[in-house]
Amino acid sequence: MNKYWLGILGCLCACRVMAAQVELTYIFNDKHEEKKTITVEPDARGIMTVIIKRQEIPHGVEHVSVLPDFARANVGEDGYYVTPDGFMGTFRLQKGSCTINGPSGFYGRNFMPIFGMKNPRTTFVGIVATMRFEYDLHVLAKEGIYTIAPRFLVSGFVPPDDIVIHYHMLSGKDADYSGMARTYRNYQLARGVCKPIKERMKTQPELAYAANSMEVRIRQGWKPAPSPVLEQTLETEPPMKAVVTFERVGDILDAFKKTGIKRAEICLVGWNQKGHDGRWPQIFPVEEALGGEAKLRTLIKKAKRMGYKIVGHTNSSDGYSIAEGWDWDLAVKRADGKPFSNAVWSGGQTYALCPQRSFERFYPHDIQKVADLGFRGLHYIDVITILQPPRCQDPNHPCTSKESAAWFDRILQSCKDHIGGVSSEGAFDFACGNLDYVLYVYFGGLSGKMNPMHDRLIPIWQLVYNGIILSNPFTETVNSSAKDQQTRLKLVEFNGRPVYYFYSRFKADNKNWMGDTDMVCATDEELKQSVGFVRKGYDEFEKLTNLQLEFMEQHEMLSPDVFRTAFSDGSEIITNYGTEAYPYKGKTVESLQYRLFR
Repeated sequence: MNKYWLGILGCLCACRVMAAQVELTYIFNDKHEEKKTITVEPDARGIMTVIIKRQEIPHGVEHVSVLPDFARANVGEDGYYVTPDGFMGTFRLQKGSCTINGPSGFYGRNFMPIFGMKNPRTTFVGIVATMRFEYDLHVLAKEGIYTIAPRFLVSGFVPPDDIVIHYHMLSGKDADYSGMARTYRNYQLARGVCKPIKERMKTQPELAYAANSMEVRIRQGWKPAPSPVLEQTLETEPPMKAVVTFERVGDILDAFKKTGIKRAEICLVGWNQKGHDGRWPQIFPVEEALGGEAKLRTLIKKAKRMGYKIVGHTNSSDGYSIAEGWDWDLAVKRADGKPFSNAVWSGGQTYALCPQRSFERFYPHDIQKVADLGFRGLHYIDVITILQPPRCQDPNHPCTSKESAAWFDRILQSCKDHIGGVSSEGAFDFACGNLDYVLYVYFGGLSGKMNPMHDRLIPIWQLVYNGIILSNPFTETVNSSAKDQQTRLKLVEFNGRPVYYFYSRFKADNKNWMGDTDMVCATDEELKQSVGFVRKGYDEFEKLTNLQLEFMEQHEMLSPDVFRTAFSDGSEIITNYGTEAYPYKGKTVESLQYRLFR
């Protein structure tokens, strides 16, 4: 069929999309609700765009919920909903609810501004084009009906944007969660906000190297976490525990080379003053107990001679009052003027840094000093992409979440300019144009308690960004080859770039979010065992490295325990979690194994 007839057919399909009735629920400051229904017509492509003008929202409204008539399903119907944090749920409960937090939670999980539903009448993906940091996503099962609706915060400290949501109606081969992801990926690429790895690596050799290698993170030193001293001074600061000196890191590299690991990107964690989370935003001097700057420079030169990339770990979003030159002007402020804090780490009470102030005070000169040590590769900045960008209400440097995201992106860009590439902790995609690697997409997805509404995790983020951003899928898939077979299979099914972490367990309260299985090197025997696990993961990844450059085009469940992951070069991975072998295309995929079909 030629392009002309394909165009006519597409137009006819679009014409069959009927106008939609969209229910707006206005939730006022006094908590009473009022409803309004508007009609939305599809455009020539079958896209329904809901636009709610700010000036037309009644006075006193705090939240606006948006619910089209097609975003409903009956209990017991075929289909499912999809949330941006990777969960899928079928319509099986009479009662239940799930909220994906945005502005109502610092630990938001609206990693991408999308959501979707498939029911017997339609399949759609909703793309929130504005106010992406100002809404929660609500999935509700009530009185036999499932609904999925964003609820926008429109009062208080929010940007003066209209609400704009594009609902793409999907059909044929696109009428599933893979089609939802492809639609959003195409939307992102068409807008030019990100580019494929294949294109970027032509001028970014550090990214090309990373796509073909594992990351190995080495936590070198730390103070107790959480700290027993909240506001530390030079007199009350707990001692730092020096565990892996720069010379010992050199021993790890020697062991890598001896065992045949040809490529790895090393990330030093805690090389800075007083170790991991020691005195942010202070970085220098290089921690003396680990060997100081001279020994670090020697290590960096050694790694380069051996063919390994080596980078450092820094933090541009957290700060401690013990930092040299600490200034309370740096901190994010609440509406009452108090500095924002939500955690206690090694440096004591942790204060969120205003992204604008962080950039103005520490970039680009501080990152230039880091680069001058000799680091080159995907530099790691902690936290930035795993948390909802903060609102800062300091009158001297007020920032909306949207503005904070833009300042964070400038920080990432500066690191990229000076060190060659940049990575961070999580999957918020406001940084998709600069971010090269995500340490983990889903936090606690394999071992955490799942909402009863959800059925299972799906690689919705990877379906969008595989081939654009490198990623490790789960906190639990860190050190995967030392763990159980199901964890190892999840890394493959979600096409993760492996990451190994020496001393991932370090917290005094034993809350080990990357799992209890660790890489250690206090003795030569421990080093040998740990390097053996890394070599095992290296050999596995060697078979799959090319898939880091491809788009993930399809993911589906072939049976309750068997999954298919398909890529843009035609490759397929069949992952079998079952107790019996699974036949596929004339071959057999054994129990608790995977098979690559090229």
